[in-house]
Amino acid sequence: MKKRGMIVLLALWITACSQKPEALQYGKDACVHCMMTIMDRKFGAEIVTSKGKIYKFDSAECMLGYISEKRGQFGDADTYLVVNYKSGGTLMDARKCTYIHDQKISSPMGGNLAALASEQEAKIFLGNGNGKLLTWNELVK
Repeated sequence: MKKRGMIVLLALWITACSQKPEALQYGKDACVHCMMTIMDRKFGAEIVTSKGKIYKFDSAECMLGYISEKRGQFGDADTYLVVNYKSGGTLMDARKCTYIHDQKISSPMGGNLAALASEQEAKIFLGNGNGKLLTWNELVK
């Protein structure tokens, strides 16, 4: 009986330490930074720590603000995800995408920031607009 109990505990521990992201539940999940309900499918973000803890955000700027406030709590081993502005609701690697800062983008916290899968996609979206293209490294500075 003890061996079986240990196997069950080990299975639960492995599952609890999973580093897999969770889909954002629009209209249900709340942003851990601003406490607003996550509503707009064009926006959203998530941190999955190396220990499997998940933090959900209503926008990339909320995630960036939270990282800044919790300086040192998150690191390179953690996973950072943002929603693809163009394909709504789809999470992608925040470190690899391109961001647009433009007044015509109305993000939940008013940061006018959107994430797109590639620099090429971002340039096409931006067109001749006055927005600025940014990388993850530029945003976290």
